[in-house]
Amino acid sequence: MNLQQIKKKLNENALLVFSELGMECETFSDNIYSTCPVHEGSDNPRAFSFSPEKGIWKCWTRDCQHEHRNDMFGLISGALSAKEGRNVEFKEALSWACKILNIKQTYSKTPEPVEESSDDPLYDIVKIINKKIDVKQHKPIKINCNLSVPSEYFVSRGYNKKTMKYFGVGDCYDEGIMKERAIIPIHDDDGKDLVGIIGRSVRDYRMPKFLFNPKGFDKRYYFYNFHRAIKKVQETSCLYIVEGQGDVWRLYEAGVLNAVSIFGKTITEQQQYKLSMLPITHLIILTDNDQAGRESKVQIKRQLGRMYKLTFPQLQHKDVGDMKVKDIKSTILSNLKGTY
Repeated sequence: MNLQQIKKKLNENALLVFSELGMECETFSDNIYSTCPVHEGSDNPRAFSFSPEKGIWKCWTRDCQHEHRNDMFGLISGALSAKEGRNVEFKEALSWACKILNIKQTYSKTPEPVEESSDDPLYDIVKIINKKIDVKQHKPIKINCNLSVPSEYFVSRGYNKKTMKYFGVGDCYDEGIMKERAIIPIHDDDGKDLVGIIGRSVRDYRMPKFLFNPKGFDKRYYFYNFHRAIKKVQETSCLYIVEGQGDVWRLYEAGVLNAVSIFGKTITEQQQYKLSMLPITHLIILTDNDQAGRESKVQIKRQLGRMYKLTFPQLQHKDVGDMKVKDIKSTILSNLKGTY
């Protein structure tokens, strides 16, 4: 059972969930109404509404769904947060939901080894959540050169100037290790600090083609564009995963705001842990259309197939970054409405 199936079961048992949250409800015109369980002092008996057909809720007086997402997991998290006077995270809301729905959980803080064929429906999810993962935090850095934004190099490669400005990508010609390179900033998960940069050579003789700074930067701990994408993830419960930064930029130009790059072909254990902390039920995988990219899809399906709904759109080009925006919209996004 993956998160999508759990959410479906929550929707089917909405009245039970509402009762456990202490809500007194009434049904009118196919919708369920109640006072809002999220904000304090709610006395409007129809401040809250839930659509069983769409599986979404809305607070009509304070728009609480914007702070906690508009699906069942968001409601549970928001209501429990208000009740307990603290921020209840997604994993706690998930655990609460499983208890209410009588979904068996056979794990502990230190799970015993379980065969791959385990019939525990939440084993894969909880295995990642409970496992102690070293979440490394890099020290903030500064770009020590006069950066010319937007990057003329990437503009010459077909990217829009506005896109380069949005992502802060520019060219550096000052003396130093990043001389004659296009600079791609990498931020921390909150987007507050710069923790790394990628320098893409703009001259054939400038090797290596890609250079990470600071030296020893460990890309296993990050997704590129994470802090921007997470805002849209709150609305869609969906995340697009691509290999390179250029793929993220092209998807942005096509209107996709919830895309991240994994800096290559593999989703690391540290990145899996971050995914498990997010309100995601659907992953759309757009690795490159080559042998390595196809092998990556197989590995990702093995890693995450029982935890999320996975979609693998077919690419007609080598990668998303090589595609035209109109082709992305007509061949990929036309079948993915509501996911971005």
